[in-house]
Amino acid sequence: MKKKIKENIDFIYQFIDKPKSVGALIPSSKFLTKNILSYTDLTKKNLVIVEYGPGSGTFTREIVKGMKEGDTLIVIEQNKIFAKRLREQLAGAKNVFIHQDCVTNTSKILKRANIDRVDYIISGIPFSSIPKKMTEDILENTKKIMSDETLFITFQYSTLKINTFKKHMTVLNKKFVLRNIPSAYTICMKKCA
Repeated sequence: MKKKIKENIDFIYQFIDKPKSVGALIPSSKFLTKNILSYTDLTKKNLVIVEYGPGSGTFTREIVKGMKEGDTLIVIEQNKIFAKRLREQLAGAKNVFIHQDCVTNTSKILKRANIDRVDYIISGIPFSSIPKKMTEDILENTKKIMSDETLFITFQYSTLKINTFKKHMTVLNKKFVLRNIPSAYTICMKKCA
């Protein structure tokens, strides 16, 4: 319980310090996490998952729980404090690699790790609160690492950027999750044909 309270306090401090990059006052709920992961099939062998902007690691920890021998998780977090905490929390996890970097460098990170395919990209980036140019850059760079089978899964607190997503990808599904603060939409996409 103490650990969860500390995590929430850290999250609030980061939100106050960098509200546009953190996006919310508290970490995602277990209901949002379950909804995000409902788009994935963690039973597949040799999965490669990339996570953008995990923050305090709510999705990350659940992904790690579902990982099997041969799976790989690449976590990219720009916030120095969140990246440090994730490294500490997941120090013993196999095939989990945490990078403090910008997600526009994902292709370079994957190339250095000799990874040439990605099954899922799970994003916690608050696209609605970042500049349009940055959103466009992230989506363009994301498309470059996607195959026709890769799913890009994100959540947003509004549908403000849905048309921007549609310019770059095909939206397969959108769900509303009430049990989160604030409530959110999960959006599952694939590369345009």
